[in-house]
Amino acid sequence: MVGSVLVWWMAFVAIMAAFVVLMVRRGPFFAMICLIAMLIGFFRIIVSFPSFGSGDLGFYRDIGGAIRLQGVVTAQPEIRNDAQYIILEARSISFRDDIEVSGKVLLKLDRFPEYDYGDVLELYGLLGKPAEFDSFSYADYLAKDGIFVVMYGPRVKLLEKDGFVSGWRLLYAIKSFVSRRIQTLFTEPGSGIVLGLLLGLRSSIPQEILDNFQRSGLTHILAISGYNITLLITIVGAFLKSGSRRLRFAATWMAIAFFALLTGLSASVVRASIMGALAVFTLFQGRKADGILILLLSGFFMVLVSPRILVWDVSFQLSFVSTLGLMMIMPVWEKHLQKMPPLLAEGLPVTLAATIFTTPVALYHFGTFSVISPLANLIFLPFIPLIMFFSFLALASSILLLPITFLWVGAAWVLLSVFLWGVQITASIPLAYLKISDFPWWAAAVYYFVVMKIILSRTPRSEPSGSNYPARASLPLSTEKCEKRMK
Repeated sequence: MVGSVLVWWMAFVAIMAAFVVLMVRRGPFFAMICLIAMLIGFFRIIVSFPSFGSGDLGFYRDIGGAIRLQGVVTAQPEIRNDAQYIILEARSISFRDDIEVSGKVLLKLDRFPEYDYGDVLELYGLLGKPAEFDSFSYADYLAKDGIFVVMYGPRVKLLEKDGFVSGWRLLYAIKSFVSRRIQTLFTEPGSGIVLGLLLGLRSSIPQEILDNFQRSGLTHILAISGYNITLLITIVGAFLKSGSRRLRFAATWMAIAFFALLTGLSASVVRASIMGALAVFTLFQGRKADGILILLLSGFFMVLVSPRILVWDVSFQLSFVSTLGLMMIMPVWEKHLQKMPPLLAEGLPVTLAATIFTTPVALYHFGTFSVISPLANLIFLPFIPLIMFFSFLALASSILLLPITFLWVGAAWVLLSVFLWGVQITASIPLAYLKISDFPWWAAAVYYFVVMKIILSRTPRSEPSGSNYPARASLPLSTEKCEKRMK
């Protein structure tokens, strides 16, 4: 599938490089143990690749005729302007005979009537494979979630309302309540931006706005990431400042877990949550947070639970390499940062470091590059915490029926208006956005080889990869802030 060649080639090179380094530094025994562990990991990924039998829904996606399918809605439907997208866990199909099957199918249905998590549906229509495009593989995108079958526009019959009950129902109910409240407080496109910042929901943002974000290199702002976890940990620490160290630790972990569940457990959210939780834990134990170790542990646990994300989840790849870029480049730039103005030293190097490491992956998968991204991030990133802060205050005060809600809404709306206006201006600059079709995997491999060689040759030997500064630059929350909150 699209993207697989680059991932496997890079993984092979990484394993061989790690084996050589371990052989030299730790000896052959330790190197062989690590090599065996890596090979087991590869086997874990390989066995996760789909192999359909007669009991799998994917086995029947090429039969060429309409079938009757029964299943239960196992995720919150994604509502868009003209349609709703639903993930259904199949129970049985009727094709000549009734056959019990398992597997997920993505449904595209009319906007109304709306269906909810737990509904049992009967559908009649054609099963199909996800589409493949020149610059994007929809099949790869869905495969990371174990979806290999789609069904567009089938006839639908509701068999049972709320026929499947679990703890997710309460979570989805809370998320729906918060979403409706935000849409009441803010008009479009402001409400869509706030939903993206607080809950990671982008379905209501107009396509024109999304295109402006892409051209400006600001799409990552609308994705839940380590930045949101940073703010969450800071807020919890501030509210429980007078509490015990153990209470703040437990409350922070619970808040991170609830936020990750509420926002949908995407790859970037899970990575940032694991890194944030591990960083808080290490600091609770009175130790310094080792950035690279925590990044590797978070990636290890994510791939162990869901191996498909390594090959098919582009957001995981981008999130991982951008964080790695911060860890490896920031120590090289440390001396130069001390000579820069505080405003530039805070935002520009982080943006450049992430851009350097994510550019080959973005070019390979999407064939696009935003030239103006560093400047746009430098100008507009400071707006994000303020918009999130005032939006959160507006949301909380509206739920508590406080009379000052309009003040927070007004402040957030002014910031949103200026922010969207600026994004539109930067997106309209000529040559701000370039398209490079058919970027080869070997070019990405050569690029990373050269960049890594330059970084390693300039990295001070006295500062290992897990030293204090890289950890501060790479973790979802800086070591200094964590230490202050956990004391």
